[in-house]
Amino acid sequence: MNSPRGLFRCTLLSILVGGFLTGCGPKDENAPKKVDVAAQVSQFKGNADAKANALTELATGGPNSASAVNDIIPLLKDEDHVVRRLAAYALYRIGPAAKAAVPALKELMNDPDASTGTTALNALQAIEPASVEGVKVINTTKPVGL
Repeated sequence: MNSPRGLFRCTLLSILVGGFLTGCGPKDENAPKKVDVAAQVSQFKGNADAKANALTELATGGPNSASAVNDIIPLLKDEDHVVRRLAAYALYRIGPAAKAAVPALKELMNDPDASTGTTALNALQAIEPASVEGVKVINTTKPVGL
């Protein structure tokens, strides 16, 4: 016979287990997030740190940040190599919607900072893979200690 106490325990257990299972599933940390694009783009008028922070935030938005592409492109020529690299990375995360940046990213592949050039290549591969067919990357870094 079902007692009210037994029914209560069963119901409580069902709620706890159900709540646990729905809240503990795998989460995709790389999934695009919602970003206030206009607020981030307004930071491009600031110093290098402000630009870097805004670009990092736009990168987390992935394709949701596509409306910022035309504002990001000029940053590929910024005087700070970290800003240039993060601009390329944000475009990489935006993906095919950043097609307008392809010519500037091709130029950036020749950046004096090897890491920035590599990031530009990765962005091109994410945006328009055909644009880098046959491109060979030469590792110009020296091993540590030499």
